[in-house]
Amino acid sequence: MNKIILLIVIIFQSLNLLAQKAELTSAILSFRKQDMLTSKNYILKAEQKINEGGVLKVKDLSKLYYHKGLVFFNIYFSNIDNIDILDNLTNLDISYESFKKDVYLESSSYRDKSLIEIKRCSQSFNDLAYKAYESKDFSSATSFFEKVYSINSLDFFNYIDTMSLYNASVSAIQDSNYDKSISILEKLITIDSLNGDYYLNLIKEYTKIGDTDKRFATISRGRSNVPQNTAIIFEEVNYYLEFNKNNELLEVLDIAIKADPNNKVLYFAKASTLTTEKKYEMARLAYEKSIEIDSNYFDAYNNLASLYLDQAVPIIEKMNNLGLSSSDQKQYDILKQKRNNLYKKAKPFLINAVRIDSSAIQVLKALKDVCYQTDDIDCFKDINSKLKNIN
Repeated sequence: MNKIILLIVIIFQSLNLLAQKAELTSAILSFRKQDMLTSKNYILKAEQKINEGGVLKVKDLSKLYYHKGLVFFNIYFSNIDNIDILDNLTNLDISYESFKKDVYLESSSYRDKSLIEIKRCSQSFNDLAYKAYESKDFSSATSFFEKVYSINSLDFFNYIDTMSLYNASVSAIQDSNYDKSISILEKLITIDSLNGDYYLNLIKEYTKIGDTDKRFATISRGRSNVPQNTAIIFEEVNYYLEFNKNNELLEVLDIAIKADPNNKVLYFAKASTLTTEKKYEMARLAYEKSIEIDSNYFDAYNNLASLYLDQAVPIIEKMNNLGLSSSDQKQYDILKQKRNNLYKKAKPFLINAVRIDSSAIQVLKALKDVCYQTDDIDCFKDINSKLKNIN
């Protein structure tokens, strides 16, 4: 009895194997006739039998996976302009996964061909990524670029596709998907710690979400690993400016100036910081350096004038608090001379600021007052006339 049952099982398995092989053969023949739907149906039937416990020789199983990949890729490609990208995407996914199964199949007979087809799938995902990006579907673009990266990272290619991963980060940034963009950028830095662009984009993402600690930590990593990258140096400058850390700011400004010695803004920032620290002579030199670089730098002229005018404020307050006694009047004259000396130093910078922008009302008013207090009547009349014309 047991022998009969065993014989029936063997016969059943043989018939099932023959059916699978027949369906696989029919699928291949239909594929060659370019009848993709029929080929697809035969392929799926043969695969269903495997999923239900059927067995194929490795050679035939490799043939099945390879041809399933071909069938679904052809269906995908034939519908590329006819149906929605996302609706058609399943066909491309199935194609890629089928080729991958074949490649990982031990003793695959179609391995080399499947590897070539996987590259075609990768290119298709890449094309979809760019199309999605151009149509501003940044979420899909992110996924597609990540897919290309993951395919190229498979062990049988062993290629670290940082370009696709970077494109994925850019798409995620455009999508305002901070978790995704930060995750990808952190991964990129792990892969290549010497690429300054990765740090810069990550710094900006942390700035957007207000994560000050991670922003500064990324700046520090970038400065350590890519010390000559001026853009990262500027990010450090901006950080110290924002949080009024003047000592640290002055140190990094000197580093930035060495890296970019013809950058007028760096000297301006240094001068402004030195002014805050009441280091007026050093501030003057830094402002004058920025003007040396750009003789039409309005802000530098304006701030240089303010450097002297601000120093005159406490002197004027002392003058106003003096009485009418003889000693007070003597003190008043001394203070007035000090004030006027500061006014005279400020005057040429105010004149240059007006030269650059003759509509700057506050600068004109300051110059008018300086001219009046220093008894320069011609200057006073000229500036007063310009103010009347503006009003």
